[in-house]
Amino acid sequence: MRKLLIAFLLLNGFVSQAQIKPSGILLNDKNARVKTAKEFSVVSASDSNHPVELTFQTHTCVGVSREDNKWYVLPLNDASGKISANTNLWILPQNALSKDNSYLIKLSGSDSVTAVSENDRLKVNVYSKKFELYTAEARPHSDCFNNRYALNIQGGDAFANTLAGFYWGTMLQSVIEKTKAKNYPYSSGYVISTLNPKAYAGSYPDVDHEFQIKGRLAFASDLDIDVVRRMMELQFKLMQDDPEGLFRDPCSVQPSGEREYHIRRNSQNNKVNANMFLLTGNMEIQEEAFHYFEATKDSAWLSKNIENLEKAAALTIANTDQYGRVWSDVYYEDQVMKDGRETMSGALAAYTFQLLAQMESILNRGNKSDYYAGFSKKIAHQLVQPLPQGFWDEQEQRFVDWVDRSGVKHNHIHLLANILPAMFGYTTEAQTQAVAKLVNSNLAEFQRFPSFISADVAAYDKNEIGDGGPYDLCAAGRYWWWDASYWKWLNNNEMLYNQLKTVAAEAVKDSYYMGERYDMNHVYYVDNKDWHGADMYYEYPCVYTSILIDNYLGIQHTLNADLSIKPKVNGYGTIEFTNPLYNIRYTITAKGFKLKNLSNKPRRFAVDLSSVFKGKQLKLAGKLRIESPDAVITLAANEEANWVLSN
Repeated sequence: MRKLLIAFLLLNGFVSQAQIKPSGILLNDKNARVKTAKEFSVVSASDSNHPVELTFQTHTCVGVSREDNKWYVLPLNDASGKISANTNLWILPQNALSKDNSYLIKLSGSDSVTAVSENDRLKVNVYSKKFELYTAEARPHSDCFNNRYALNIQGGDAFANTLAGFYWGTMLQSVIEKTKAKNYPYSSGYVISTLNPKAYAGSYPDVDHEFQIKGRLAFASDLDIDVVRRMMELQFKLMQDDPEGLFRDPCSVQPSGEREYHIRRNSQNNKVNANMFLLTGNMEIQEEAFHYFEATKDSAWLSKNIENLEKAAALTIANTDQYGRVWSDVYYEDQVMKDGRETMSGALAAYTFQLLAQMESILNRGNKSDYYAGFSKKIAHQLVQPLPQGFWDEQEQRFVDWVDRSGVKHNHIHLLANILPAMFGYTTEAQTQAVAKLVNSNLAEFQRFPSFISADVAAYDKNEIGDGGPYDLCAAGRYWWWDASYWKWLNNNEMLYNQLKTVAAEAVKDSYYMGERYDMNHVYYVDNKDWHGADMYYEYPCVYTSILIDNYLGIQHTLNADLSIKPKVNGYGTIEFTNPLYNIRYTITAKGFKLKNLSNKPRRFAVDLSSVFKGKQLKLAGKLRIESPDAVITLAANEEANWVLSN
């Protein structure tokens, strides 16, 4: 009988143990019995009337809860505090570079878990008769539900470690809607910019939400998608609460509930002032909503919020003159006195109006779609006209930075002012070539780390720089995102690889926390420090995540399929993501490309291999067929497609 019992246990992959063995950050346990399997252990309460008690040497953990059919994250990273979760609890080593494992407590049914931080100890009580216990890297290569990813490519280990470090250290920790912000007047969707509350504790829709959302949509876990939706709905609520009734998306909402809708700042010499972010959030919400719909195909949400998007657009329309020039003042750069019409914001206005037109079309609102598409074309047409009516400097063969309200051109060599009109397709062929020449001739400066916004930071004078300093002219993640998009547009895989490699190498120096990083000991702040600004900042973690997954690995949400697969990978290897929205594996070799649908349902993929097989022809092997003209292929559950070189 004993032999039969042992054989039964072995066949089921289990070996009985009396208790959990302390290991790494796990110090001890009480009231626990364990059975180990290949990938996890099953822990049972010895006395079902009491919780299983676990003690860890750390005060960092992340809880996941399900409430009202929504996913919430509950981060804890303080020497004191308490959280309770009903789905998962991740316990992480304090040091992101630790060789010790993290632990996942996975619950089922109506079970719950509490974690209390006291003096660098985490005391965990699991209220469950039986739960699963997993281990992973110090910063897991997975989402909060243990859906794993693997990057077996050149530089893949560094890229995957950085992705995990940024996600668990910054992106999850900055979502405080159910923890520190739970009693704030505006709590749902409250996501902070820096983990240092002494810097600033507000949630910032203007600028910040755009890139917070880009990163979270790229990571694309079910939890991240829910956070993105609540972030957008927070913006709609703040616009609805605008006391002027202008539907302005404010710069910030503070813990007190105070909202900053209208902020003017002075130049260093106090002779000029400009409005900060007058239209920024109102434009950004269009792109955020569009990409959210691409990921979710949630037409009910879009239909519910289309009027909010139209009201947001109305503010931009009200600030566009009869010629199609957008008078936005400052767009991204809150310390540059752009008191007039700005090239960069004009390009982004035309772009986001086109996205709004597409969303109207999706909802079969043809007249509205035509209106916004026409408005987009009007702005784009005027943008590329010569000065003084437009923004193109014929003599210098580049776009100006901005034109102030006195008609004075501020003709700095500005990265986004030049690449955005070209990348969005607004420029003539001659202008596109001139922009490429401009970028290449200033490449060393633009790629300083890895993207500087201005080729000549020192050229801005005290009339143009805000009284807070010149940091916005320099390295920041939001500029890198658009710069990387330009190189993606040019199919320059090597540039994307080098940029990601640069940021990954910098990130490890501070255990995957990143500061704002402005100036970089360059023209200003020359003090042998390689960054300045708020520490533990959101920008590079979110932007890196988006550039790595969307741009480089080429896994993208799209309207015409479940996923777009358009890799820009430098070299050969295999990529795998098992979160539900992705659930794919692809392999690039010298002989061709394989794509496998890892899900249990049929899915459609738009595949473009032109960047990894430049100038080469491939054909699809077997009986599978491409749906023309969109290069879309349908794969059944667990089906694999194989493209082979045809020449």
